[in-house]
Amino acid sequence: MQGTATKAPTTTASGLSGWLSSKRNRLIAVGGAVAVVGLISALVILSGQRKEAFASRALDQARGVAESGNLPLAASELQKVITTYGGTRGAQEAVITLNQVRLVNGQYELAAVGLQEFLKSGAAPQYRAPAYGLLGRALENANRPAEAAEAYSNASGAASTDYVRAEMLLDAGRAYRNAGQADKALASYRKVTTDLKDTPFKTEAEVRLAELTQGTM
Repeated sequence: MQGTATKAPTTTASGLSGWLSSKRNRLIAVGGAVAVVGLISALVILSGQRKEAFASRALDQARGVAESGNLPLAASELQKVITTYGGTRGAQEAVITLNQVRLVNGQYELAAVGLQEFLKSGAAPQYRAPAYGLLGRALENANRPAEAAEAYSNASGAASTDYVRAEMLLDAGRAYRNAGQADKALASYRKVTTDLKDTPFKTEAEVRLAELTQGTM
């Protein structure tokens, strides 16, 4: 008896190609791919929202500990927020709060290092002004007035309101003056009296200018 020829099995690739040859099937495939991408995106967004919510809750708890006066425990809890929820708004706010605690504890150099690292790591725009302002305070308290003045100037440049810009420039002027850099102090004060003259800090800036110029302005 003559043998029957065995038909070669259809490969998966050729089968898929054949299935996709139909316009209707191609539309189904595209629709399915879009649905999968949408589902993945939704899950990523949901995961991010949950992480933000957990970070915010943990931050509130750490702040509560700080307000109770237990600063060492507060510092520990804030560090946990930073480590556990990195990349969230809560974690960035925790960095600011942690270094405020360090300043209260007199840990000026530690606060300066922490804030410098935070700023170098890509702090979100809304946190740069407060971070630079705190850095200025830390450096000033650590008897590094020239560096403090630069930090205050950066805080002014990063600030979103004229009020904060002017306040930081006054701090910069004080720090420059303490560093023996009178010209830079004068420039800071004059900027307040000209560019930011509608803020409540204009009068103080004028007083400081009069002190430095012996009334000649």
